Amino acid sequence: MVKLVRHSNNPILVPNRNNEWEASATYNPSVAKLGDKYFLVYRAFDSNGRSTVGLAEGSSPTAFSNRRLFIKPENKWEEFGCEDPRVVRVEDKYFISYTAISAWPPTMEGIKVGMAITTDFSNVDEKHPVTTFNSKALGFFPEKINGKYAAILAADTDKKPPKIALSYFDKKEDIWSEAYWNDWYAHLDDHAFNIPKRDEDHFEVGAAPLKCEAGWILIYSYIENYFTGSQGWRIDALLLDSQDPAKILGRTHEPLLYPIEDYEIYGNVHNIVFPSGAIIEEGELFVYYGGADTVSCVASCKLSDLVQELTSERAKP
Repeated sequence: MVKLVRHSNNPILVPNRNNEWEASATYNPSVAKLGDKYFLVYRAFDSNGRSTVGLAEGSSPTAFSNRRLFIKPENKWEEFGCEDPRVVRVEDKYFISYTAISAWPPTMEGIKVGMAITTDFSNVDEKHPVTTFNSKALGFFPEKINGKYAAILAADTDKKPPKIALSYFDKKEDIWSEAYWNDWYAHLDDHAFNIPKRDEDHFEVGAAPLKCEAGWILIYSYIENYFTGSQGWRIDALLLDSQDPAKILGRTHEPLLYPIEDYEIYGNVHNIVFPSGAIIEEGELFVYYGGADTVSCVASCKLSDLVQELTSERAKP
């Protein structure tokens, strides 16, 4: 069985009491590379419970500095927070999807997906509201599938049962088209695919999909006993077909990682590891995750080991 190995520098980001906007938490990170630099976006939590998106940079995938506020509420559709960013390079731009909160206290109707676009992480070039319904955890595929832009997301995520679904776009503008999403949601069941689970369990998209020679790797969050109490948060993986990502080719049946370390057990919410980003560098898979809804962490494994696991007989869904 493949396990993720925690980096010795964990946690790689901790709250900074000197910066009010990130005084209470710096977690759920996602990483992209530009040139020889790594850029990490993360959810920052202030002392009043409001979220924004921070940005840090580094020369390696495991050490980051130069932190600054990058995305903050500026519109009614994100008025009460920008949460859980996922960054992916799509052609010559970097798409950063995030959960946009438009109601406080949050309601199902006030939890949707927004996005920001940047060219070089110096500033945000564009911002758009995306979905028109209860949703979060949208991750873009880094390349087109059958000639279309593609994304995976959690829809009806605060309802039972939740759904993970796929969306395809003929052009970039469809990504933030209200008409597109209204029609898409009217046929939600046609876009959803089933991840095997027990009725009392829950799941959510973790990192955006990564391409490997065997297909798409999806690192996701699996929560045992989500609806019955005594929750168990773990990090798992799926292998999806390269041309039809709704087809699951393999899955891990044992967790890649679960809370063990103090920084995963103790924090704003105890006993949580939540995967929010992943990259492949020189044959190594780095998975970025939030610990106890408080700090940012990273763990890794050899990509070849995970692919071998996901293509083995025991990995069949």
